[in-house]
Amino acid sequence: MEKVNKEYEEAITECIKTAVEAGSPEDQVRQFLSCGYVPLHWQWKFHALARECDKTGGPVKLGAGGARGPGKSHGVFAQVAIDDCQRVPNLKFLFLRQTGKAAQESFEDLIARVLMGKVGYDYKQSTLRFPNGSRIMLGGFYNEKDIDQYIGIEYDGIAIEELNQLTDKKIDKLLGSMRTSKDNWRPRLYASFNPGGIGHQFVKDTFVKPFRNREEFDTRYVPSTYKQNPYLNKEYIDYLQKLKGALGVAWREGDFDIFEGQYFAEYRYEIHVCEPFTLPREWPRYICGDYGYAKPSAVYWYAVNQDEQIFVYRELYQTNLTYGQLAKKIVEITGKDEKKLIRSCTFDPAIKIRSKHTGISGQEEMGNSLTVLAGDNDRIAGWNRFHEYLAPYTGPDGKRTAKLQIFRTCQHLIETIPLMIFDETIPEDLNTDLEDHAVDSIRYGLMSRPYPQKQPRPVDLSTLPPATLQEKVDRELANLHNRSKKTPSDDLLGNDY
Repeated sequence: MEKVNKEYEEAITECIKTAVEAGSPEDQVRQFLSCGYVPLHWQWKFHALARECDKTGGPVKLGAGGARGPGKSHGVFAQVAIDDCQRVPNLKFLFLRQTGKAAQESFEDLIARVLMGKVGYDYKQSTLRFPNGSRIMLGGFYNEKDIDQYIGIEYDGIAIEELNQLTDKKIDKLLGSMRTSKDNWRPRLYASFNPGGIGHQFVKDTFVKPFRNREEFDTRYVPSTYKQNPYLNKEYIDYLQKLKGALGVAWREGDFDIFEGQYFAEYRYEIHVCEPFTLPREWPRYICGDYGYAKPSAVYWYAVNQDEQIFVYRELYQTNLTYGQLAKKIVEITGKDEKKLIRSCTFDPAIKIRSKHTGISGQEEMGNSLTVLAGDNDRIAGWNRFHEYLAPYTGPDGKRTAKLQIFRTCQHLIETIPLMIFDETIPEDLNTDLEDHAVDSIRYGLMSRPYPQKQPRPVDLSTLPPATLQEKVDRELANLHNRSKKTPSDDLLGNDY
């Protein structure tokens, strides 16, 4: 018995030490332990940061997890139900979780694990009520359309599980319902998430990137994996460890740079993104674009070398431009000298549609400044062409490369390609609910090109006259020298967009 008591005291001492190191205040530690809730190491960090949300200038969005199995649901629900709702009377919290089964059954399981026998409560009609008047409105969503029923209602705080399954627009609308009249409370969002899903980029931009760059302002992110949960059953651990491919990496490690369902699985930053360099004037140049007004117009300039390798070297990504304004912008950025090198400008075929109000098509409106061709809109064939150009191969120098190369200054395209996911109803297509203007633009450009050859075309040097051969060698050496400098040309790159 003495040995048991000693081990218990040591465990409590270690637990309190962890809580203090995480920054958890004394009253929070007492509340959790008195209710029989002993947070994991990473959960203590999350709880401590939840208290930072109370302070003026503190965070208002707190993210948890990233991988599967660390106990995200348990930690977030405990923070709301055991801490926040017990210390602040009449608090009204919305707690949303994605569920494939009946929401009521799903929440009953969570309530039993976290609250039963620990905190007094009454649970009726999807609402948890506590003796001090605080309450949690429990809601389940199968897809983001189910979220609409919660928008427009005032909540002191919102907790969302699987935040990555909602678009940024839907999340913004929900956050518009987060407000309070309480002097002792600051509204806040608690969220848990995994890589992938329609909201992947929002989660990455909002929580993961600021955390990586140590530039967190109104957000905080506490990453965790299944390895930090000693209570996880062995069968689930075995399941996670046996998962292969992108899904395994994403679910085990919380890797937001790769996820299951990625449409362009061939894409790798280190293979497809290059440093800007001065383009040889003899390389043919083209422009491709996808028009948008409320959504951005995505326009790209690209050049093709002697091996049919495409280099996307400039990006224009902007909203609220008419067809005519966009055409003028393209001409302005291109410049008179470079315009002579542009062989064609291909846009989405919607430019041929005449306006019901003016009777003028976008093609005609742009034609005042720029000659624009309507692109081929065979989506499946276009995406197949895209895959072909992304396909990695070993170049003559022994390095992995691809026929599509993107200057690192084309940020929107670089960020968009890995975010595209498969359409659930048309497996050969990508999900058009996502912001796909950048990849659509490139698709129209690639459809005007022939299918790429994986290897450079062989040249029989013996057939070239000596003077021509020497001229070619001199030119290629000059090109190689220019590339090695890795200094973008002001004339070619223009402004950064």
